[in-house]
Amino acid sequence: MAKKSTSADPKPTTSPSKVLQLIREKWPEYVLEVVVIIFSITISFAFDEWKDERHKRELEQTYLKGLYSDIQTDISQLGEVIAETKQVVQIATKLTTVTPQSPTIDYHQFVSDVRFIFKRPRFVAEDATFSDLKSTGNMQVISKFPLKQALFDYYKQYETIGRVETAELETTNTIIGPYLLARLPLAEQASQPPKSNWTAVMTETAYQNAVLVRRATREELLQDYQQSLRLGKAILASIKSQLN
Repeated sequence: MAKKSTSADPKPTTSPSKVLQLIREKWPEYVLEVVVIIFSITISFAFDEWKDERHKRELEQTYLKGLYSDIQTDISQLGEVIAETKQVVQIATKLTTVTPQSPTIDYHQFVSDVRFIFKRPRFVAEDATFSDLKSTGNMQVISKFPLKQALFDYYKQYETIGRVETAELETTNTIIGPYLLARLPLAEQASQPPKSNWTAVMTETAYQNAVLVRRATREELLQDYQQSLRLGKAILASIKSQLN
């Protein structure tokens, strides 16, 4: 009677020669499989990259349209602000040349002119799209670097205008306004000239300085508004060439 084996039968092993033989017989299939895998991965990456690029271009078009609309509105507003600012400068210049001896001096016109130079036409830019580009980190979707640079220059110019307008308001409220209001009745209902010699104010140094400050500040702002207008028009032309 044969004895039962007490240990597990040894597993068959594959010799190196058999492995090599198998590779030699199957290598075309293995190579083909590797090629298919690499090709599939490449196609997948290419497709994902195409989708990302398409999404960026669609997003860029959306932003470009928003920027175009915002700056187009700005240009319309700048046209009005520039026109009114030129009037303020023109009338302030006129007031510096009027004297009590001027043959056409008229109380009502003089007061109207003084009242007019207090006008403060302001430029308030539409910056919603640009602010969104910065806050969301999507500035990268704007593919043209010159356009990005122009946008930063344009809104930096707007910040400069804001600072000058704020300084102008403070000067008008604290220095120029109180002086002129104390010297002239500027209310619309003041139809009759005061009994005092109202033309004497024209010869006062404080009056001349007040009018000159108003003119100088508005001339500075006029240059800033015109610069913004030039930048805005250039940006519109650049955006228009990129819109689908």
